[in-house]
Amino acid sequence: MSATASAAQEPAEDDPAEHRAAFPAADPALMDMLTRAHEPARVVAYPLVATGERFPFVAPEATGFLLGEPASDAEHWAALLTGVGLVERLCFDYLDLLGAPAHGALTFTGGAVRSGHWSRLRADILGRPVRIPQYSEPALGMAVLAAYGAGATDTLHRAAARMVRLRHVLHPHPVRTAWYTEPYLTLVDELERRGWLPGPVAAHARTRTENA
Repeated sequence: MSATASAAQEPAEDDPAEHRAAFPAADPALMDMLTRAHEPARVVAYPLVATGERFPFVAPEATGFLLGEPASDAEHWAALLTGVGLVERLCFDYLDLLGAPAHGALTFTGGAVRSGHWSRLRADILGRPVRIPQYSEPALGMAVLAAYGAGATDTLHRAAARMVRLRHVLHPHPVRTAWYTEPYLTLVDELERRGWLPGPVAAHARTRTENA
């Protein structure tokens, strides 16, 4: 019996939508533990749940796909986790192409940060330090905005500095970051081949990867 079949429980909040779609009865913590033996995943996933992509490219007809056949549920789970990180990396490459700042440390928030494994994986894929707040719920951001709006501080930056406390910082491991160069470029190539990712964006992603 597979791990997903034997772990029948409601999806946790740190279970992303693509996992809930593929593994509706999975135990995220158990699956995270099992995926460690499948890193980097041999399968490349574009983990789109519904039809249509809006960012980092616009393609109303885009659908999720797998390149390769997972040998197990754990490898499939690993591919989906990795796929989210690869798409995030493409987002930052696109922002860099547009001229937006795309360097330095990142801060992860939301229910997904409850998975330490996934946060570490995303830090490795992105190759950037990641700050994990003590309180990671998005509602804290609204509280910061409310405090600033009420005049508690004279700048939004000071309001955030006063109210947000870090739990820890994850630093990418260079060897693990290098693992994800090939799957990232494979995903970029496939998205371009399908006509969804514009050529200039794909070219910039490749150039930025080569110069990393």
